[in-house]
Formats: sequence, C-alpha cells, structure tokens
Amino acid sequence: MKFRWDQRVPPEWQHPKPPPVWVYLVLFLVIAGVCLAYTVITWPAGKPVGSPEFTRSALAVPFTFWLTICAALYSSFYDGLAFEAAVRNAARWHLLVRWQRLSRAGMAVLDSVILTPEADLAERMLKLEGSPPENPGKVMLLGGLDATHVASRVSSLLETLLTPLAARLAEASRSNSFEIVMQCDRQEWSTDVKAVWERLKLPGRPCVRWIDNDRNVNFAENWFTDKSDSPFASSHYAVDGTPKYRLVVAWHLNDDAPGIAPATSEAAVALLLGSRALVQEKPELKRQAWLLRQVVGEADQVDRSLALLLNAAQAPRERIRHFWHSRLKGLAQHATLGAVRDADLKIEAHALDPAIGPQAPVARWVLQALAGKMALYGQGAQLVALPHEEGVALNLVVKELPSVDAPWKTDYEYNLFPAVELVACVAMWVFGMLLSPDKAWGTFETVFT
Repeated sequence: MKFRWDQRVPPEWQHPKPPPVWVYLVLFLVIAGVCLAYTVITWPAGKPVGSPEFTRSALAVPFTFWLTICAALYSSFYDGLAFEAAVRNAARWHLLVRWQRLSRAGMAVLDSVILTPEADLAERMLKLEGSPPENPGKVMLLGGLDATHVASRVSSLLETLLTPLAARLAEASRSNSFEIVMQCDRQEWSTDVKAVWERLKLPGRPCVRWIDNDRNVNFAENWFTDKSDSPFASSHYAVDGTPKYRLVVAWHLNDDAPGIAPATSEAAVALLLGSRALVQEKPELKRQAWLLRQVVGEADQVDRSLALLLNAAQAPRERIRHFWHSRLKGLAQHATLGAVRDADLKIEAHALDPAIGPQAPVARWVLQALAGKMALYGQGAQLVALPHEEGVALNLVVKELPSVDAPWKTDYEYNLFPAVELVACVAMWVFGMLLSPDKAWGTFETVFT
C-alpha cells in the first residue's frame, strides 16, 4: 500500500464522566423513602415491626431495586459511552502511531566518503571552515586520481572511496545481510567494484546491484522488486526487501573522448547505510545521521509537499537550519525556493551548482552525504530538495531518528467483561424474588432466572 502523507486522523473522542455520587444518594433516599412509607402505610395492625417481612419490604426490596437502577444508569450514561470512546480512541491511536512510524521511516547513514572538486565542501559552504567556494558554470574535475583514462580512473576512484570504509565494510559483509548498490553510467563497472573489493582484501563476495542515473530511490521503501532472487528472501527482513547493511556507491566521471566538452562537474560518494531493523538490533551502533522518507510532488505543488513534510513533524521546525538543493531548474527551482521562503523557516540555503559547477545525477547522493555530515556536526536538521521525474523530492536529514509522540492514555483501555450488566441482571433477579417470596415458581420465574 502506498504511503499517504495526507492521512486523515479522526479527532479524539471525549471520554465521558460518570454520574456524580450525589445522584446515586438521591436515588437511594427517594426509593428507600417511598418503599418505607408504603410498607408502614400497608403494614397490618398488630403485626410486629421487627419481623423478617418488614425488613424485606422496607430495606431489601428498595436496596435491590436501587442497585438495579444504579447499574442501568451507570451503564447507559457512562460505561457504554466510555467503552465506545475507548474502542474508537484505541483504533485512532494505532492509526496515528503507525502513520507516524511510516512517515519517520528511513535509513541510517553509518559512514560516508565524499569526493568533490573542492575540499571540505560542507564545512566551507556552511562557513564553519574557510570561505564558501564559488564556481558558477565552471565544469570541475576530481583531483588526486592516479590515472588519466576513464576506466583506470574508475578503479582508482573506487579504491579511494572504499579504503576509509574498509573496517566497517568488513563488519557489514560478515553480517550475511549486505549488498552494494552502485549508481553510475555503466552497469559493467560492477566488475571494477568487485576487483577493488578483492584488492582491499575484504571478506565475502557481496551482491552488487546497479541502478541507472535516472532512477530515484525512496529511503523508506523497497529499492528493488525482484525479491525472488534476493539473497535475503529467506530471512524475516524479506518483508521489506531491505538488507541490514547497504553500501551506496555513486559517481560521475567525464568521458575522455576527444572533441567532446564535458557538461557537468565530477563528483563521487560512498554511503554505508543501515536499516532501521539493524539499529533496533544494535542501538549502540555509531551512525552519522538518518535519511528520512521523501515527499514527492509536482513542481507547481511543492508548497503543499513542503507543508505535508513539515506537518509530519519529522523534526521540530526550529531545528531545521539548513536547506540544500541542486539541479533544480525553471519552475521547480523558483517554486521550491518560494515555498521554503514562505514556510516561515529560519533556514540558510545552500546551492551545490554555484559552488562546484553544473551537477550530474550523482548530486542526489552528494547532497544527502553533505547534509548528513552537517547533521553529525551539530548543525541541526537539514532539508534537501532534488529534481524528480514527478516534480520535486523533499526530505529531511536528522541526527537522531524521531520517536513517536502519541502517548497512550489509560482512557484508551477497555474491558470486554460485562461486569455492570451482570450486576444489573443479578440485582433485578433478586428484586423479582423478593417481591414474591411466598409464590411457587412457575414457568415464567424459571425462564426469567
């Protein structure tokens, strides 16, 4: 079932209040007074008042009748209404909690490596170190790769990305729930990934999957639908098709073909992601940030998309301090910037394209990694906007996964045992027997009992 950002949650039912005690006291006084007066008026002359018949008529009969009326009154004006309110509010609570958990689902960034033409890009763009880079319109190349041919550069690039992650990749590979997802121009580069893996002497032979540059993935949904050939299909994680560990490797290197001027800057990123199930299993696991579920909408409806994202309370509004965007053009760019401006957020915008030149699709992962790094550095929640085939995708990157903020109330609890109704029935049964103590039981009395 597709997740709904505009899930309608009905308002909470008001829990009724039971009738006050004075109502029962008044009823007792009225019923007992009427029965006592009737007994005194109709009592035979000369018959002793201390007889059992007087006690039955003046005390026992009004007491059982009063108990029957009180139980019926309590059931009609409180217990039945409280039961209905509890049932509805419990169902509402489960709906709200499930929606909040789904809206705040995502993947943990355990570690990352970012390669961009400008060093310390995130720190400089946030003015934490040095000055922000300015390269609008300039196509920039990655330095430090020990090769000139594009094929050799890919191998050198992958080794540069994976070497800092070697220790954590070895741990992930031993979990038997690990895969590598690469997003790049050519599927055959998976052989380079496997070759670098062996060259770094990492354990196992991981599954390497390829997704093309046009593919957008949602952090809270299945990335692949072919579960039948998934190595995790036999485990309980096959419910969502997500392994515990997932290494995302994405890059863009310009082609070395002569006479073709490159149009976009080079960049590369590696993110080691962990599932929510992994973090629940190992809460002490070190992580940088969380990539939360994206909201996707048409470009002219980005203001509505942003409102839905903020209303989901993935992070408090005052904690959202930075806004990252890249590759937005025309209506998508202007509508997104306008929506962020009108959302009354105290936020600082950071555009990747003016900093390191026009961007390739790898920017979708570069932005997430930059935002995750800044969330780790205590810069608050980060809002990310990227182009999508359906318009614009918005998501938040936070340091800690937000918990569900829908407390359970004792008013939501209810008991299926009909205690009040049984009290009313027993009291009415006793009342009926006390009214006719000398009469032999017939069919009616037997069936009624």
